[in-house]
Amino acid sequence: MSGIAANLPKVVPAQLSFLGIYNPSLGNTDETFRDQIVFYYSRAAKTRSKADEKNREHKREPHEEENEKLRQIGLAQGMVDFARSFSNGQAVDSVETDKSRIVMHELETGWWILASVDLTQLPANPSNATKALNGGPDTAPPSVEYSSREVSPPTLLLQQLMRAHSVFLLHHGSALNDLYLRLHRTKFCAILEKFWTRFAVNWDVMLHGSPAADVFGGLKLAAGGELGIGVGEEEWGSGEREVLEGYASRTDGLVDIVVSRFGEPSAAQQLNPKISTSSKKSINSTPEADPWMGSGRYADAADGVVFSGVGAIARASLKGISHWVEWIYGYGEHAYGVKDNASSDRRKRRKRNPQKIAGQPTSQARNPPGNESNDHDSVVSKVKSDKPGAEAPLPPGIPPPIVSAVEASLDKASYAVESAQDTQANEPEPIKTSLGDPDTWVKYLTLGYGTAWGSKRPQNSRQGSQQFVDSENDDARSQVEEASMRYIDPEPDINHAEERLKTQLHQENTGYFIIGLKGDMEDGGDDEDDEGDWNSRIPLRTVFVELTNTKSLPNQGEQAKPPSWEDELIDNSLTTKKHTRLRVVVYVHRPFIYTFLFHPHTETLALSSFYRNLHTYFSHLHRPLSNSTSPDRVAARIAAASNLYTTTATTQSAEPNTQPIFDLVYDPRTFTVHSSIPNIPEPGTLVAEGLGGAAGLVGWTRIEAINVHSQILATVSSTRRALSEIERTCKTSRGWWVVWMRLPPSEAAPKKEDDARQQQYDACDLREAFLVRRTRDALAPRSKSAGSRMGSGMWRLGSGTTTEEKMGGAAAGWGPRGLAEGIGIDARRYVEGLLSLNR
Repeated sequence: MSGIAANLPKVVPAQLSFLGIYNPSLGNTDETFRDQIVFYYSRAAKTRSKADEKNREHKREPHEEENEKLRQIGLAQGMVDFARSFSNGQAVDSVETDKSRIVMHELETGWWILASVDLTQLPANPSNATKALNGGPDTAPPSVEYSSREVSPPTLLLQQLMRAHSVFLLHHGSALNDLYLRLHRTKFCAILEKFWTRFAVNWDVMLHGSPAADVFGGLKLAAGGELGIGVGEEEWGSGEREVLEGYASRTDGLVDIVVSRFGEPSAAQQLNPKISTSSKKSINSTPEADPWMGSGRYADAADGVVFSGVGAIARASLKGISHWVEWIYGYGEHAYGVKDNASSDRRKRRKRNPQKIAGQPTSQARNPPGNESNDHDSVVSKVKSDKPGAEAPLPPGIPPPIVSAVEASLDKASYAVESAQDTQANEPEPIKTSLGDPDTWVKYLTLGYGTAWGSKRPQNSRQGSQQFVDSENDDARSQVEEASMRYIDPEPDINHAEERLKTQLHQENTGYFIIGLKGDMEDGGDDEDDEGDWNSRIPLRTVFVELTNTKSLPNQGEQAKPPSWEDELIDNSLTTKKHTRLRVVVYVHRPFIYTFLFHPHTETLALSSFYRNLHTYFSHLHRPLSNSTSPDRVAARIAAASNLYTTTATTQSAEPNTQPIFDLVYDPRTFTVHSSIPNIPEPGTLVAEGLGGAAGLVGWTRIEAINVHSQILATVSSTRRALSEIERTCKTSRGWWVVWMRLPPSEAAPKKEDDARQQQYDACDLREAFLVRRTRDALAPRSKSAGSRMGSGMWRLGSGTTTEEKMGGAAAGWGPRGLAEGIGIDARRYVEGLLSLNR
């Protein structure tokens, strides 16, 4: 039975097959073709390498994997060259096969990335499985079919690769070509392998999170948009904006600040507004199951940037910073460039032999055979092995404290003196007479010169050496006993995983630096009293960003007027973009992540008191900032920005549509994305079945979410080729209205209405917007019962579904009432109110 079960086909989700980066200009001949490939990752080769470690007899030859790599890269170049011959020089970006989905893209001039995804494997031909269960032959290979359902489309896969590339350049430089010319090829390939291997292992190619927002690859704003500006928007955070801008202008060396919000404050923070000054015991009174950061969650629809800075950083660099912050929220300290220094090329040291570290008895140069130290080590090891229940030696490589070493030396010396005195006292004195003692007669006859010449009694020297060896053995035993006595006190039974969780929850609720000063923020020690130890608690992390002021950074203490993004749009004469290295500090205080960008030579970053002052300053800002950026105020802010122009259905008896409206707005000039479309629920959760969460009120199950997001992705892909189209309305088979439209681009200054009508815009600069709403009759009860539907199906005798059912029926919007209803509002005027959130 076990063989039959093993032969049955199983569902295998889609996963990455291989990922490669190459440059055709690095190898123009057949002999140097392999030099084109600077990075290659293969999941099959990784799996085989693990299997070969267990079974070394059937180890695969290295040249087979090399040939497979060269074949894949050569095939990709052939497809690109073939497509260019009849597409006006444009390269192909995706290829669909029966079993895989291949995407390729030119990241930079000459640098290509290639990825292949194996589609989902589903069991097929159930007759074979039935035959195997009935006792038929089980030697036939399992029958499977490949499905692209719930697999990310090529447009989304390419956008995820470009997002990872932007994060890579954020840590390593402006371009791959500059990095290749600056570094040696071996180091260059090592940096690529360090980043892209981690990305390939964690890359989820299935539909997850919010694909509708990720496909644009922009800087995602929070649900309430950015903080308010000026008088009249104090409720939306205009006061907090002034505080952040004032701190950036007053702090020496600070270039810009970016604030992002993820999730909601914890229950402990909501109960106690002054939680930053609370004790650890009170915070742990309401423990949570998982930590807020680093638990692998995706950014929700309401998450994003609430303050995009003072304008000193270019929008393209801000987009890369926001993507990296999302990684920090999902992976915590294990995100790239947080725990490990991305710019460091140091390799992990190999573990040395602990025996050599502890006693080094095997070094013949230092301890030749017959040396006393070897005898001493052998005695110590013998005593340890002879003592039952003796505890393990001290950890290797940790020297004992100076005080304990001095005490051990004094004990050793005193013990040796006492042992010698006891030995001499215990020796029996021989009976001596004046006439019978031969030694006395010798002294008399030689006048005492014989004892001075030293030609007698060599046995005494042997006895002395024997006493020395015995004393050394006793010293070894005493040292072993002292070492074992150090661990006599019992250790308490502590669950270390639970303690780490409590510590992390405490830090998230009170605030801490994930990049910056490590340790307790309440420990107010002076920098002068730390004696240089504090410097090891401040890790150094740098990023490469593009400044709007491309000339140079201002000197320390000098603050230049930061230009806005409108100035960046106007200054299009600069063709070369210069990236500057800045020092980055990341401060975490749930639900906010603050990213500070400093001048690389700022002296205050080496002082622990600076970080404690920063922690105290932003702890007082946490409560008002959390209230002003709450997603609960989004509806009121949209209503204040514009009035809703709602249409009414032609049928008089029709009730108004009370279903909520989800929106998405993308501005290609500012790279901002504002979306309220809920994420795709994770499989196996209550939200996936529509039983929990706010989205469950409108029936937002996993099936409904995939249906809506797939329709948006298909619309984005099709409208990229139809540049003249400005609006499209469709209704999905599950009863969702999806409205897409193009809007005029954002301008530095508002223009007159007549000028705006006559002006022509580039299609790449037009803003895009989506509106999603559930139809009014989507959740209406069916008039027919299940029994009647079953009966009608039986009477059709397998004739198949009707044309009405294939098109989705009246619930899909094809009825007269559904077509006349529409989404229920004036879509363009509603989107104009949303544009006020994209500052």
